[in-house]
Amino acid sequence: MSVKLIHGPVISCASIENQRALFEGVYGMKAAATQSLDSAAVKSLWGLDGHTAATLLLETPGTHFGVRLIRFDPCSGVVIRDRSTGFDCDALKVIDFYAPDIDAAVAHIEASGFKLKDEVAVYDMPEGRIFEGHLWGHDEVVTALISGPKDFFKQVATVTDRVFSEVQSISGPVAEVEPVVAFYDQVLGLGVIQEYAIDDDSFAGLVGTKHKLRLRAKNIGLKRTEPYFGIIHYGLPDGAYRSLRDRSVFPNRGLVAATVVVSRIEDHENRAIEFGAEVLAPVAEVKLSPYGTVKSLTVRAPHGVIHHLIET
Repeated sequence: MSVKLIHGPVISCASIENQRALFEGVYGMKAAATQSLDSAAVKSLWGLDGHTAATLLLETPGTHFGVRLIRFDPCSGVVIRDRSTGFDCDALKVIDFYAPDIDAAVAHIEASGFKLKDEVAVYDMPEGRIFEGHLWGHDEVVTALISGPKDFFKQVATVTDRVFSEVQSISGPVAEVEPVVAFYDQVLGLGVIQEYAIDDDSFAGLVGTKHKLRLRAKNIGLKRTEPYFGIIHYGLPDGAYRSLRDRSVFPNRGLVAATVVVSRIEDHENRAIEFGAEVLAPVAEVKLSPYGTVKSLTVRAPHGVIHHLIET
């Protein structure tokens, strides 16, 4: 398997400092690298013409996981998501963090100047009772705190002794599950590491739909203690949601992509072409902090999610 790790989400934003206040101030990440990219580098990295960019890489101390923030110039006026329709599909939606002590986590969020959405979901899983709250931040980026049995979360997170874990998962609702699972299998060599279902009405309130929700999900990645992709189907009736696939593109703002570190990048380019995935930027050598010169490849999955692959 060529995938070495799923580093974490990529966010296109209007202000790096606003996003930094959230991920550094609330979730405890630290700056790992900053860089200014000219238009040639932006084109080689992400296939976007006519833009320069400033980027900041943040990581959870003691791990190789984090988030890359990008401020494109010119900056897009289009925001991918809308909190009034949080159930729309075919774009990433939520960055999940584990919170061992939910009361301490909520207090920390509020002391940092942020606030959870009023609705908090409480639902039962085979592992025990789970609490989940969402924070809608700048550029309509959603982060979630998830709390529950401590013994269970020691099996699904690397950092379990702080207010928040590292990025636990990067999730989004899809219109069709199977093509997405096939993409991860055939292009990235990643398989399903967990499946679960939620039928609780409180989760429908958290998502914001008035329809009956029958959530079914597949988590896809390397292992449960590192960041993975959450593939979610809400089970809503046709016409109850819209696809964001056409909006979920660079340089539009929001949770738009994920970074994946691989060891044989040309293999993935060949697999992407064979699969019929959209190749936004073919393999190229580019300087990308903090790694130095990397091989870069950017491909788009059937549900519109952009995957930036790097070989260091």
